[in-house]
Amino acid sequence: MSRRRVLQGGAVTTVLTTAGCLGDTLTADDDAAGDDGSTDDGSSSDDDSTNAEGDDADSDEPAALEDELRPLIDDYLDAAAAEDTETIATLSHGSSPLHPGDWEEAGWEFQGDAYADVDGYEIERVAEDAAVEDVSDLEFVEFWFEDDGLAEAIGSEEIAIVEVASDDLEAEDLDVWVFVTEDEEWKVFFVGTEDETPADPTEAFEEPIEDEENDVVAKIDWEFDQDNLGEETEWARVHLTDSPGVDADTVRIESTIAGTEMEFYNDETGAASSTWAGATGTVELNPDGDQIVVTAIDGDDERVVHRQHYEP
Repeated sequence: MSRRRVLQGGAVTTVLTTAGCLGDTLTADDDAAGDDGSTDDGSSSDDDSTNAEGDDADSDEPAALEDELRPLIDDYLDAAAAEDTETIATLSHGSSPLHPGDWEEAGWEFQGDAYADVDGYEIERVAEDAAVEDVSDLEFVEFWFEDDGLAEAIGSEEIAIVEVASDDLEAEDLDVWVFVTEDEEWKVFFVGTEDETPADPTEAFEEPIEDEENDVVAKIDWEFDQDNLGEETEWARVHLTDSPGVDADTVRIESTIAGTEMEFYNDETGAASSTWAGATGTVELNPDGDQIVVTAIDGDDERVVHRQHYEP
C-alpha cells in the first residue's frame, strides 16, 4: 500500500491505493528481442545489471537472478489483474505489507485500476545482495516499518532489488521491486519507488497563496492527530468552505513533499449526489517540512487557490 489516498465520489468512498497489489495484467514482450529488450525465453538483453555496490557484473549471476525474478513479477501482476488474492498471498513474503492477509482482515477493498493502461516493462537493473539500508531508502517504507521493524521483518534473509523501467509504473511510484527470501524461495516484499524527498524540503517550496475570501478553503487544522498511524507521522486536516465562492467541479488537496493527494468532486448524476463544499481532507506531512496545495478544477481549467507551508 502507498500513502497516496484518492477520494472518489465526494465524501462517499475513500480508496487507499495498494502499491503492487492493483492492476491489469502486465507481462514482458514475449517476442524475440522485443521492445523491452528481452529474448523469447524471458531473459533480458540488458547488459547493465549490477550488484548492490553498483559494480559492473562480471558473471552470469545477475542475469540468472533476473531470469528467476521476472516470472515472479509477471505472476504477481497477472494475479493482481485477476484480483486473485490467494495467489498474491503465495507470492508475497509473510512479513510484507503487501500480503493480503492483514489488509483484508482490516477491511481494505482490493481494486485493480492502477495498472489498467500498462502494457510492458523492462528490467533496468538487478541489485544482488542488497541490504536492509537499501530497502529503507525507498519511499513509503518508513510508513510501514518504524524503528527496527524493517530489520526484524527481513532478518537474515537474502534481499534483491529490481528496478523496472516503465513510464506507467513510474507514474504510479511502482518502479522498484524488493524481493526477500522465505524458506529459501524469493518472495515479493515491497513495491515502491526511490525516495526523492529533498534533504531540505523548503528548497522545493513555492510562493504561498492565500485563499483570503475563503472561496474554497475554510481553515487548516495543523494540530490534527491521526490515531494508530505512527507516532512520528505528522498530519493536517483541510476544511473546505460550506459556501463556495468559485465554480469548480473538483477540488484537489495535496501535500507536495509527503506525496498525499485526494480529490473531492461534485456529482449530481448518480443515485446519491455529492459535493466538495463542507468536506474535510486529511493529508500526511513530511515531518521536516511540507506544503499543502489546494487546487480548484473546473473542466480543463486548474487553478491553485491556496498554498501554505508547514515548517516544524
